[in-house]
Amino acid sequence: MGAFIMTAITTFIFSMAELWGAGSNERLFEKHARGVSRFLESGFLKASARYSTEAEGSSPVFWMNWEGDDSRNEEFLSFELERSPGALIWPEDPLPHVVCSLQFDEDEGLFLLWRSRLEEVFDEDPPRRTLISPFVREIRYHYINYEEENPEWEIETTPLQEADQTYILPERIEILFVFKTEEIRRQLILPKIMEGTPIL
Repeated sequence: MGAFIMTAITTFIFSMAELWGAGSNERLFEKHARGVSRFLESGFLKASARYSTEAEGSSPVFWMNWEGDDSRNEEFLSFELERSPGALIWPEDPLPHVVCSLQFDEDEGLFLLWRSRLEEVFDEDPPRRTLISPFVREIRYHYINYEEENPEWEIETTPLQEADQTYILPERIEILFVFKTEEIRRQLILPKIMEGTPIL
């Protein structure tokens, strides 16, 4: 698993550098989109509810407000990892229990916000911010209500909210990468804790 993650990280970092440089072409753009998607997918798969706090629910992926004020600050789609991903650059030794959030900027691309729960400033200082793709131009949220008789996918450019204004977790997200005239869409399934007794 570690080797797979490092391969994905290396792929999207080097492909991003080459796209900015003289070696830009469609194939490198495809490699970059694939590498970023695999990096995020591996993060979602490695995330576990046992590392998240009770306040964030039982799902390994959750909505989080870094500043702790829901009325003024944005919530981000987040997940928590037991170990720090290799793409994150620490000012000191990497710490465990790293909370990561996706932040999309229409002008700059897709960023990863992150900080370890073990840091004393976790609830006070803003998180670190790492650019993972300058080519992301849109994130769409896919919802489906399986309790309906004939459930259909509902696709939104902004996350849906409950009556109390809390955000609803989508079943999957769709990321749009754009480079010059080329577009690539990638869908990532979000893991959820299923109710009931697991089959052993």
